[in-house]
Amino acid sequence: MLKRNIRLVLAFEGTEYCGWQIQKNQPTIQGIVSGAISRITGEQIQLTGSGRTDAGTHARGLVANFHTHSQIAPARLVPALNSMLPRDIRILSARTVPSDFHARRDALSKVYRYQIFLGSVLKPHLAREHFHFPYPIDLSKMEPAVCRFRGEHDFASFAKGPLKMNTIRTIFRCDLTRKGRRLLLTVEGNGFLHHMVRNMAGTLLEIGRGAMTLTEFKELFTIRDRTLAGFTAPAHGLILLKVKY
Repeated sequence: MLKRNIRLVLAFEGTEYCGWQIQKNQPTIQGIVSGAISRITGEQIQLTGSGRTDAGTHARGLVANFHTHSQIAPARLVPALNSMLPRDIRILSARTVPSDFHARRDALSKVYRYQIFLGSVLKPHLAREHFHFPYPIDLSKMEPAVCRFRGEHDFASFAKGPLKMNTIRTIFRCDLTRKGRRLLLTVEGNGFLHHMVRNMAGTLLEIGRGAMTLTEFKELFTIRDRTLAGFTAPAHGLILLKVKY
């Protein structure tokens, strides 16, 4: 019997987990979901995700796939898995896809959002998914930098080192919007380096509070020096919104 390739879309609140990737003796999304699938199918499966996430980050639409001999219908698989998973991990959908579909290699772009709360007091229900930054900032100083992120650039200054890979990435969309006291940085790109979006957010906040000039910011794309960019914003403000294929 041929194996079927099942594509899942997952959402999770990542506070209690050490990211997506399986780690020894650590709770991870991949490890917990893989275990649930194996218990349902009776097989040891290999679950492939659309990419890694940092410890404490969240997702609204991470994509994963696995191959199985099990004939359980995808429509039944969703409630079956959700009945076994903790409440902060949910399977949103499942469907059969061609055997060569690969959640990571086939991804064309990913959309991330970094969420910042600017008010003096952070309400408890926002705390797990917002970085609290209760300091004055000038959004007009940040907007030119947001525009500068768009396009193909060397993002070495915005990646966690040491770097042993190609650091050129293409950013299709980079928007900064304010909704009341919430500041939302939305970024879509063909790929992201480790801590890249979090470092972009921290750098923009440095510009907004006047600790970095736009000229200094522009130089980051040529000097390739992580130590000269802004701070790494905390992981809990980062959300993977969508993976596009």
